[in-house]
Amino acid sequence: MLPSQFFEILLYNAAYARQCSLSQSSNEIFESFGISISKQAYDERFDESAVAFVKSIFEEQLSKQLDGTIEPEFLKNFSKVRIKDGTRIELPERLKDYFKGFGGKNASQAGLCIQFEYDLKNSQMLDLAITDSKSSDSKDAKAKINDIEKGELVIRDLGYFSLEVIEKIIKKEAYVISRLNTSTLVYEQNGEVLSFESLYQRMSKNGISQIEKNVLIGQNSKIPIRLVINIVPDQIYQERMRKIEQYNRRKGFQTTNDYKARARFNLFVTNIESKDLPSLEVYKLYKLRWQIELNFKIWKSVCGIDKLQPMKYHRFICNLYAKLLIIQINTQFINIVQRKIYQKCKKLLSKNKCFKSLQIYFERIRNTLLHAPKKLKLLLQNIANMFSRNHWLEKRNKRLNYVDIFELFI
Repeated sequence: MLPSQFFEILLYNAAYARQCSLSQSSNEIFESFGISISKQAYDERFDESAVAFVKSIFEEQLSKQLDGTIEPEFLKNFSKVRIKDGTRIELPERLKDYFKGFGGKNASQAGLCIQFEYDLKNSQMLDLAITDSKSSDSKDAKAKINDIEKGELVIRDLGYFSLEVIEKIIKKEAYVISRLNTSTLVYEQNGEVLSFESLYQRMSKNGISQIEKNVLIGQNSKIPIRLVINIVPDQIYQERMRKIEQYNRRKGFQTTNDYKARARFNLFVTNIESKDLPSLEVYKLYKLRWQIELNFKIWKSVCGIDKLQPMKYHRFICNLYAKLLIIQINTQFINIVQRKIYQKCKKLLSKNKCFKSLQIYFERIRNTLLHAPKKLKLLLQNIANMFSRNHWLEKRNKRLNYVDIFELFI
């Protein structure tokens, strides 16, 4: 069995959300290549060299992406717009020596995290790394700080918050938008600690829902930065308090008055000047980070990345890299089609709809590659035409979504 045949069957298995057993794989090898191989012999093909082989293909594909810029004017002040998040998947206990989970009463001893970073401006995957689920997001932020370059915008959630990272981003002459950690001290420019309780009382009394202040953050670092402050609706405040009180009762902690005061606000820090990004638009730009979560939903609901069946480590990791590779290729194809469609009719595609269609068409694409490769271009063009007919990203009434935000920043 040739490496190319091994890899082709691996992709075939990875292309669907449903699981494919060793017996089914053996049958497919015979049907595709006329090679008779037992399921045990096929299983033995999965070892360290197989993992290295599949991972190398995945990494090479990641490094050779085409520029997928939809609109050159989109966030034109930044060379890249980095958004990042991680999704965690529980695994069978047998994999705990490879991927450590949180354990405990209701969690597995084994679990992995996929750290995914995406450049929204240029429509490119920047990082797709597999770690164990106990590895923290803040640790990842510190490990990857050297990837960030001058002129880039980094949008981060609280899990990645680090004063050290923010300080380094600023020194690199890059830009950041981040939620403010609830435990980070904030100082007025005169050196006094900012009282969020007093601030809430003044804003409420004067009917002010949003302000911004130039402040210093961090007890030791005292980083000069712009703080954007939005009062949240009382319903959101009550929900936040319900959750923290429930957590603190379980852990035996007390909710501090400072936390209660901060919970009244959405707090964002950024080093982008007001003239380049008014405070009203900071939150809207931050919402772009949620596109990562939408990707994770597609990966799980359409691609079944969280539904890999119990198997030995080497086969498991090969199948995982194969699924990520298919996701990567599909994303690249969708971005290329999206670029052409937007240039023509100024509409955006729904990734969810496109991914579902590509999964349906996978068998046809595979058969065309195997038996009639000259017809592949025509098939891909037909798929692109189908996207342009009924795969639009729709606006939702009374709700700001990606279409609205995209149009705001061009």
